[in-house]
Amino acid sequence: MFDADKKSSPAIVKEQAEGILQSSVFSELLKNTPNVLMILNSQRQVVYLNRHPVPASDAISDHPLGERPGECLGCINIAKGELGCGSTEFCRVCGFNAAITASETGKNGQDECNIALKNGASLTLSVSTKPFEYNNETYIFCALEDISEKKRRQMLESIFLHDILNTAAILGGLSEAYTDIPDEQIRSMLREVSTNISDEVQAYRLISTAETQTLRTNYTEVEIGEIVNEVVRSLGNMRKFQNRSFSVNTTSGTIVTERSLLRSVLVNMVKNALEAADQNDVIYIQAHFNEKSNRALFSVQNPQTIPRKDQLKLFQKSFSTKGRGRGWGTYSIKILTEKYLKGTVTFQSGNGTGTVFTITIPSLE
Repeated sequence: MFDADKKSSPAIVKEQAEGILQSSVFSELLKNTPNVLMILNSQRQVVYLNRHPVPASDAISDHPLGERPGECLGCINIAKGELGCGSTEFCRVCGFNAAITASETGKNGQDECNIALKNGASLTLSVSTKPFEYNNETYIFCALEDISEKKRRQMLESIFLHDILNTAAILGGLSEAYTDIPDEQIRSMLREVSTNISDEVQAYRLISTAETQTLRTNYTEVEIGEIVNEVVRSLGNMRKFQNRSFSVNTTSGTIVTERSLLRSVLVNMVKNALEAADQNDVIYIQAHFNEKSNRALFSVQNPQTIPRKDQLKLFQKSFSTKGRGRGWGTYSIKILTEKYLKGTVTFQSGNGTGTVFTITIPSLE
């Protein structure tokens, strides 16, 4: 039993400390810490890892010793570089890479990174690094904290605060001028406010359930031209997108897919294009059905180009060119399309063509 009157001598405490640090018990205890602890050698290879940072199903290998960080984390981008982790174009904008680079110059590193996993989900990490020497060799100590849930809450709060403030402003304006506004216009504005809030809640619910593997799907027949026109009408009726110009080119065709998810993806594609474009720009939307491959192709184009450094982060969760707290759009397009609609997402952005997002959706009969 603990006795506040008794304390061990410094010699005994020192002996206990040295014994625990050198024993296998300490290594086992580290496996249960909240953070993932990693030590890298000068070639950025793992020489110590207290526990695997991702589930076995997402890991690239079950044997992390000798691997580089991206291989341990199951980053899908490592295949895009000839030498794997650290050699791809995406590594230039990786927060983990930035923190390690800082420690390679003798400094402590601190950053955040988003790792896209094999299953289509994303892992958001806070990374702290510190260089040290042992036996005349230089190493980097890395502490990784999973802040995915924290980021999700921050984005949710930001979205709700953003929309609540907008709603309050609209309602405040109505309360001051309702006697001067026709009844039908007031009803229209209230419907729009209600629809906007409902759409944001629905968008968050879709992403949240998609990430936690609890999203239920209901596959039905969908006519591709009809759903595109529905999305265009819906966004065109919103006050901030009124008087915007669309060029819609569709062919007839029916696929079996999840209608609500496809509609959410198309809404985000068109909304992103509208928000990126200038007021007088035309948004080009195409939808075509390929009978031979039994697939539907949807594309949305706006005249603006995306800077290359932003292109590399485009599908990362919480990344947005619109400011902090946004970033659901492109991330939701990717996870819903690839994981649940079993399709693919691509984009092109350059001078002369602007930016084109394309999704290809198979019929899941």
